[in-house]
Amino acid sequence: MKPAASVLLLTTLTGFGYGLLAWLALFALLGLLPGSRWFMPVGVVVALGFAASGLIASMLHLGRPERAWRAFSQWRSSWLSREGVASLVTFPPALGFAALWWVMGPGPVTVIVGLIAAALGLVTVYCTAMIYASLKPIRQWNNKHTAPNYMLLALFSGAMLLALLLACWTGQAGLAGLLVLVAGLLAAAAKLAYWRFIDTQKPLATLASATGLKEYGAVRPLDAPHFTENYVLREMGYQIARKHAAKLRRITLATAFLLPALLALLAGLGLVPALLIILATLLTAMGLFIERWLFFAEATHVATLYYGR
Repeated sequence: MKPAASVLLLTTLTGFGYGLLAWLALFALLGLLPGSRWFMPVGVVVALGFAASGLIASMLHLGRPERAWRAFSQWRSSWLSREGVASLVTFPPALGFAALWWVMGPGPVTVIVGLIAAALGLVTVYCTAMIYASLKPIRQWNNKHTAPNYMLLALFSGAMLLALLLACWTGQAGLAGLLVLVAGLLAAAAKLAYWRFIDTQKPLATLASATGLKEYGAVRPLDAPHFTENYVLREMGYQIARKHAAKLRRITLATAFLLPALLALLAGLGLVPALLIILATLLTAMGLFIERWLFFAEATHVATLYYGR
């Protein structure tokens, strides 16, 4: 599939935002956040800022952005509609979480509202994942690895933002640094499992099985279906060389997971300046953007069989 910048931004930025919101609520529950009345409002604004930026970017992918509101109407059957509804429903309790922290501090009511917001944020991420996991014609997406990968990547990127926020606020990443290491290793392991799966998975169909001529032996087209590029080839027939994909995978592992996790751990232990978390966050953002690009570029639609791809 052809990677679109708007969708890359959507899936990357919303993961950062809703992941941060989830960790803010959990750390508030455990009493691990600074007691400043400003901390949570700032943290929630950062989280919702990332999420909103991703959602706004996704509208650029629409042919008629002014009709985006119609995407909310099919929530009974469409994961895209469910994503839109869940994302909007997340904002009121998230803002309430920040307001209650400002007024009442980290009390029970504040924490409960925060946990509700966190749960809705993670539901949004899951709905985003299911948009792709539910597409049966694309084998790289329609499998058991897609949704867990999205969830773990959101939690990892959110943990990185939390470590950055704590480092800037208190000068120490603290426990968040260790959290980044654990989440990063889990996300990297899940990504490796996903790549291994799509590399070894058999095609959903062949030209012979798709045409119903399998019993007659090998099938090949006598002529190309089109002499010029069309929508199917342009949007669904995107191809990336195997050697280039392998190189980008290695870059993703290094920049998105390994180096940021190591820097965050060292910052959390006080062995390097906490502000190195800024570098770790930038590396994570770059690496996850590449990972998202690969997620789309390596996907092949079954319709491309008729074009010899």
